[in-house]
Amino acid sequence: MNGYLISGATLVDGDSARPGSLRTAGERIAEELPPHLAAGDLADLAARHDCEMIDGRGLWLIPGGVDPHVHFALPAAGTVTADDFLSGSRAALAGGTTTVLDFVTPGRRESLVAAAAVRLAEASPAACDFGLHASVTAWRPETAAELATCARELGLRSVKLYLAYLETVGLADAVLEAALQAAAALDLTVLMHCEDGARIAARQRELLAAGERGPAAHPRSRPPVCEETAVVHALALAAQTECRPYLVHLSTAGAIGAVKTARARGRTVYAETCPQYLLLDESLYAGDFAAAAPYVMSPPLRSFAHRGALRAALADGVIDVVATDHCAFNLAGQKELGRDDFTRIPGGAAGVEQRLTLLYTLGVATGLLAPAAWVRLVSTRPAQIFGLYPRKGSLAAGADADLVLWDPAATWTIRARDAHGRSDHSIYEGRPVRGRPVRVWSRGETVFADGRLQAAAGRGRFLRG
Repeated sequence: MNGYLISGATLVDGDSARPGSLRTAGERIAEELPPHLAAGDLADLAARHDCEMIDGRGLWLIPGGVDPHVHFALPAAGTVTADDFLSGSRAALAGGTTTVLDFVTPGRRESLVAAAAVRLAEASPAACDFGLHASVTAWRPETAAELATCARELGLRSVKLYLAYLETVGLADAVLEAALQAAAALDLTVLMHCEDGARIAARQRELLAAGERGPAAHPRSRPPVCEETAVVHALALAAQTECRPYLVHLSTAGAIGAVKTARARGRTVYAETCPQYLLLDESLYAGDFAAAAPYVMSPPLRSFAHRGALRAALADGVIDVVATDHCAFNLAGQKELGRDDFTRIPGGAAGVEQRLTLLYTLGVATGLLAPAAWVRLVSTRPAQIFGLYPRKGSLAAGADADLVLWDPAATWTIRARDAHGRSDHSIYEGRPVRGRPVRVWSRGETVFADGRLQAAAGRGRFLRG
């Protein structure tokens, strides 16, 4: 068999939704076929090209999801994320995401080039295709040259900078500008984690000194103003250095307002949010430790007002990408490390498997988003922004046959026990949802069908931007 012919589906890409059929050949999409072809003609075509016929009637065919913000095998807070590249990538495939972008995060005295080599080895078991963003965690005399080497020799076309976590990976203003200038000179997209690190650290000390040690103190230590002022500052620096900023995991109305203002001034700014900020709220921190600790993440969950502003920005096209910031830690043995000190709770949650379904339920099923807008947010735009389009995020002939046959009518309930990752809980536990993958192809190979993963370790490929 040389490929597949998926007939009678609704083809949905980032531009439109239309009836039709699609044929693959080997690892690539061969052609889109018009909707008026008779069943006999389709069968003849499949036989001529040695294709397996797939009945897509009543289903949607979309390009595989691209999640540009995941953290697999990440050391943090004295532990390592529950999902490594194998388990995380398999969970991604089960949810319809066929490409992920992770990070190279060197120690402050470690060569970025050496750290990239180590990270590529760690990523080698991945079951889906993957790329890497460089992270600059310190600015040394040789850092600019190392960044240039990663761009030239490894094809890394993006870099992440932190305005928070100043004690570990964040950059103070004195060196942040130099890093942005180097990124601009290399034409790198700059992912920016925008929280006021100094203000957060001071607030954490105040809360601990006052005896507030549980998870409920986490959102109080990182109030909305910490994000909003950092976003304004980051955008000013980006304009000054003429770099191209991509603001990760935005969670506040003020941040959205700053993005709109910058764009009104003619600046290129990419905005990302995550399902948790669109669906959950800060009331979840009110429970006991076991109930609240799963929601410790940075930035924290916000109020209904901020959530509403994000949803409006989603509908208005202000948000470019919905990623996950997938950073899974188990409650047992990991989140529990901070039982007596909220600053020691490893921050993050799983989500890469549920992303497409969650946004479909919130957006398409309610009428907030058109089907094509949904695909843009989860596939097409991240592929475009990070230099992977049209190889990824497209249904065009010649693109990789990363495809998802989607059942828009499926209804189900999210349960941690049913997920394919290693997290022992889900922040979406018990949530009823709509839509799910029926079949997933990665580069023309069936990797998920009828609820079963068929993705071998190491089949994923490293993508150069």
